[in-house]
Parts: sequence; structure tokens; C-alpha cells
Amino acid sequence: MNSTGFAASASASAPVPAPVPAAAPALPRAERVRAFVRLGRPKFLVQSMMVVGLGVSMSVHDGHAFRPGWFVLTLAFAWCTHLMTHYCNEYFDLDADRANAAPTGWTGGSRVLVSGLLRPMVSLSAAFVLLFVSLGLIAVMPTTGTRVMAAAIAALSWFYTAPPLRLNYHALGEVACALVLYGLGPLLACALQSGSVTGADVVYAGVVCALQFLRMSVMNLADIEGDRRTGKHTLAVALDGPGLVRLYIAGQVAVGAGMLVLAGTGVVPAAGAVAVLATAPVAAWVSRRLLTGALRRPEKANAVTFLASMHMPVTACAITLSLLGSALNTDRGVPGGWLAAYGVTLTAFLVWLTGAVRSNVLRRPA
Repeated sequence: MNSTGFAASASASAPVPAPVPAAAPALPRAERVRAFVRLGRPKFLVQSMMVVGLGVSMSVHDGHAFRPGWFVLTLAFAWCTHLMTHYCNEYFDLDADRANAAPTGWTGGSRVLVSGLLRPMVSLSAAFVLLFVSLGLIAVMPTTGTRVMAAAIAALSWFYTAPPLRLNYHALGEVACALVLYGLGPLLACALQSGSVTGADVVYAGVVCALQFLRMSVMNLADIEGDRRTGKHTLAVALDGPGLVRLYIAGQVAVGAGMLVLAGTGVVPAAGAVAVLATAPVAAWVSRRLLTGALRRPEKANAVTFLASMHMPVTACAITLSLLGSALNTDRGVPGGWLAAYGVTLTAFLVWLTGAVRSNVLRRPA
């Protein structure tokens, strides 16, 4: 094993992939509903919730009024496309998930289809329903620009694993996911509030988009052995473990340095750079664990993938708070409606995050 703890190929002692269940068992209705909810992996929706909050806060910071109707529609669209992606992925990633012998709570799928609790067609059917709902929400968006942006989000989300593009099977999934969630996501929320975006808005979206690209690289690194077995050519497979770890660390350093340069040249306020750098300890912790091969140790891997994932909504939250704090120090202030709405959003996120940290980081492995 090399310095990053990743072998160049699967060893003879690798765990055996999960067997293919013969048929879905006849579960009671309540258990089928619970399995269906688990299939959608709703815990990841906190990410899109904080993305929408960031986008609306960018608009408010730019001096625009808070438009609650568009906020609700944006959040509904974000959650529909996010869930659609999960159900779609569960169906089209089933072979890779079956080959993944060491999933974590944040990678390797929900395991509902792998366990045979529901038929695969249930997942695909749910994905199509959510796709049609998303298209309906796109149709009522107010401008050509917002509709095009939303359509790009829906298309990239669907073809993340669906044929014919199957982006995550051709080392393009990391880029697609970053663009959908943290690139176009906050810009769409901002544009639906204000009708436009500023250069600083693009910078903030670009920063979290870059960090999401790095985070998705770690997610795929955790699944690398199963992906290799099934010919899923993610960036982690293309670069192998050591190369991917170097990319993650170099990328984190580049983002931090870039924010310092942008703040020093006045492109973004110093508070924005401080907000991004304040979350750097999370990335440093993940980097340290990657260098010591933690993803190869089941008792450590879950905490690594969890914190790599949480780096994103925490960063979005930090930038949002810096934007709102800056706006509060101006004559225009922040609309009371948005302060209340974001207060509820932030409280819900922090309550959820507290419980998630206890379950995924602080709890001792059995």
C-alpha cells in the first residue's frame, strides 16, 4: 500500500460484492414506504436547501427585495431535481452498487435495491415522476434565462448516470454534479429573486462549485473498487487513489489562495474570504485522513465521507452569513421576511447537523 493507503488495483483479499437478490420480498405497506423514502436519500437535501439560501442571500445583498413565492418555487425545484437524481442513480448505478463491498452512509447508494427491498423499476418510475414535476416548475419560471438555467440543471442531473451520456461513467460526473448543485443552483436562486446576477455572485458560486467538485472526487474515491469492477470510469478511477488525493489537497489550497487574492484585489469583500477560510479546518481534517488511508478502513471511512460532504453546506452557510451581515450594515438592511425564512432554514440545518455529527463522527464504532 502506498503513502495514501490506496492500492493500484483490488487485492485478492478484497471483500466479496453483495449478491443479487432473487426478488423483492413482500413487505408490509409501512415498510415499503420507509424503504422508498430511504431509496431517495433525503438527508442530502440539506445541501440543496443551503444552496437556495445562499442564492437568495446573494440577491438580498445586491439590494433586491425578498420574493417569498420565488423562494418556495426555487426550493421545490431544487428538492425535486435532487431527489430525481437520487432515484435515477439508484436504478442506473445498481450494478456498481452491488459491486461495492464497502459502502458508507454517504456513498455506495441507499442499499435498498441492492438488498432487494424494492424492485428497481420503482426507483426509475419515481425518477420520471420527479422529472416531470421539475419540468412543470421550469415552465412557470419568469424569464428565458432562468428557464434555460433550470433546464440545464435538470438535464445534467438526469444524465449524471442515465444513458446515453452517463456522465459519471466517463469521468465527467464530478464536474456535472458541481455545476448542477453549487454552480448553477445558487445563481438560479439569485436570478429568480432579482432577475440578474453580479460578478461577485458568480465568484461565490464558483468557489462553492469548485469545492463541490473536490468533494465529489472524494465520494467517488470511496467507491473506487466497485466502480473498477463494473467499468465505471470516474475521475477517481482515472487518477487512481494517490492522484485523486493530491488533486483534493491542491484544490483546497488553490481555492483558499484564490479567495485571498480576490479579497485583496477588491473583487469580493474580505468578509467573504474569511467565511470561506473559516471552513478550511474541515477540509484539512479530510485531507489528513485521506493521506493516512482512512477510506480503506471501514471504521474511519464513514466519518471522512460525511465531513467531506458537510464541508459544502457549511461553506455555503458561512458565505450566506457574511453576506447578510454585510447587508445589515448598510442603510437598506435585510428584508425581515428573509431574515425569518433563513433563520428557520439555518436552525433546521444546525439541528440536523448536530445529530448527524454525533452519529457519523462522535459515535464510537461497534
